[in-house]
Amino acid sequence: MKRIALVCTLLLLASIQGCATKIYGRQGSVTSFERTTMTCREMDLEIAKTRGFVDHVNKEAAFSGRDILAFLADFGIGNNLERTAALESADTRIKQLEEQRQIKQCAVASAQP
Repeated sequence: MKRIALVCTLLLLASIQGCATKIYGRQGSVTSFERTTMTCREMDLEIAKTRGFVDHVNKEAAFSGRDILAFLADFGIGNNLERTAALESADTRIKQLEEQRQIKQCAVASAQP
């Protein structure tokens, strides 16, 4: 009986571990189609959307009850890796869009952070 309880407890902890890690998503790289077809205004909008994504990731990264479970499961490493990967994808997209703005010689956007 004790063995069954132990196995059930371990299975429960293993299933909770998968739910504890936060998932932020990723921003895709600028495609060749986007490079050739996007206008300066569209690039400005995409940069703003990507900065909004960064703000969302930073807001969601605030400490919560899920962080306690994540810490118990993997010492919080999974959340940190996920956050880092999400922010890197956003930074890459912003850099690519800004490079395209320079190539297309776009005027400076009026609403910079």
